[in-house]
Parts: sequence; C-alpha cells; structure tokens
Amino acid sequence: MIVRVLGSAAGGGVPQWNCACANCTAARAGDAPHRSSSSFAISATGERFWLVNVSPDIAQQIEAYAPLQPRMERGTPIAGMLLTDANVDHLGGLAVLRQAGDHAFTIYSTPTVRTLATAQEAFATFALPPHRWNSIVPGERFVLDGALAVDVIPIAGLTPGYAGRIPRGDAVVGFAMTDLASGERVLFAPVFMDVTPALVDAASTADAAFFDGSFWSDDELSDVGVAKAARSLGHAPVGGSEGSLAKLRDLPPGARRFYAHLNNTNPLLDERSDAARELRAAAFAIAYDGLELRFGASLRAPEPSVSL
Repeated sequence: MIVRVLGSAAGGGVPQWNCACANCTAARAGDAPHRSSSSFAISATGERFWLVNVSPDIAQQIEAYAPLQPRMERGTPIAGMLLTDANVDHLGGLAVLRQAGDHAFTIYSTPTVRTLATAQEAFATFALPPHRWNSIVPGERFVLDGALAVDVIPIAGLTPGYAGRIPRGDAVVGFAMTDLASGERVLFAPVFMDVTPALVDAASTADAAFFDGSFWSDDELSDVGVAKAARSLGHAPVGGSEGSLAKLRDLPPGARRFYAHLNNTNPLLDERSDAARELRAAAFAIAYDGLELRFGASLRAPEPSVSL
C-alpha cells in the first residue's frame, strides 16, 4: 500500500496569496517549503489510486506526482475520491477534474457531505452518470479494489462556513484504511472539532495517522486580525492542556503520527518554534507535500527535504 501526501496545508496553502504573516513571508523567501491544500492519494498496488479529499490544487499535485499522471492520450489512474467533509478546500478540486469526459469517478461521502457538495453548481456534474456517488455512514466498512478495507470513523465536526457551521453527526468523518494483504493500517482525520473516544480507538490501531493540525491555539487567527476562534471553525487546536496533542500523546508507541492541514498562521510551520519542539518531543511530526509512506514488509518514508 502506498500513501502519498499531495498537500499538507489548510485552504489557501502556504504562502497564502493575501497573507504576509511570518510563515508566508518565509515561504516566499525560500526559507520554508511551499505547501498546497490538504489531500492524500492511496493505492493498494501503485497502479490504481484513490484520493482522500480533492484539493483545489489537485492539478498541480498531479503534475508533481508521476503515478497520478495519465498513461494514455486521455485517461487517469485516479479511480475516485473519499471525502471527509464538505469544506471547499477538500472538494474544490472536483471543479478542476470536470474534464473527466467518459471516465467514471466513484465518490464516497456521507449524505450530508453529498448534499452540500452537489448543491454547488461547480460540482453538480459529479452527481450525474457516468460518475457514481456512494453514501456512507459512520461506523460502516467498505472495500476498495478488493484490497483496501475502509472503516468510516465518526468525528466531532461542523458543516462548513457556507452551510452555517452547524454540528451534525455526519458532517465530518475520518477514514481508517487497512491493507488486506499486510494488515497495516493508516488513519486520515484531517478535520475534527474534538478528540473523541472513537478517534482515539482508531488511532490506537493505526500504523500511521494524519491528524487535524489546522491551528496551534484557539485564538491564533487574532494575530493576523481575524476575529475567529479555531473551535468555532470546527478545528480542535493542537496545543494547550485541552488541545489534541495532549489528548493523543499517550497513544501506543511505534506508529508514525503526523499533523496535516496546517493553516498558514500555525507556529508549527517554523521548526525553530516552541510549538514545533513540543510536537517533536511527543514523537509527532508535520506532514509535508510529497511525503510518501509504503506499507508491506516494513513501513518507510523518504527523508524530508527540510527538517521538520
């Protein structure tokens, strides 16, 4: 099984086009890596891939990863998508993929995510043939390509801003995906409002996990003049006594654990920060664009181009 981090930032990426915060300035100056909006690719064999969320940056992410590029005059090795939520930064790439032609994508999401997504004119075509949209519910399991078992993990979350940020039981889910050949397991939970027992249970049995790293602190956005709290946006902050790191640090040792979906304001993006040192001390790491994990006899990852 291959897992590729296509994008590791929250919506807008790093640098964000309209931001001159310290992290964006460092990225523009070449002192920190650029990051595109969060999404992942997973494959049992390296031939047929599934996307976990579809970033608005999907076109450049495909160009940066040869296995996702077409192998014939028209076509794609992308079989379909699994959506954790209906935030635009996780389904905006559907508009980019609208030239699919006769290629049929299979999309998995909860009914709430499907309703919100297909109500948007830019994505409505994906509710029509030849595409296939499968509704899923938290707690169920389905299998991709006869090789990847997917457990749908219930997550504490909100509908996106354009839908009122209302708490709903199927507004956000996570995916725990098991390679049926090797038994190895990876968890994707790039959005959550709190660390629940179900999330802890899923993380406890994962060989690798990706968690919501949007914000380090609840009031982080105030530093750039935005009067919004992290939790009000549906994201548990990483730091602090009630943050996700405090609730996840006692997971069983031995797995690879990453924070992804980082907002451009997050001090974790500066490897010299106190926040980054605290994360490393807890044996967690920051995901980066291009990180690749290969599952089989062993789990390995290439060295990052920048130490994080």
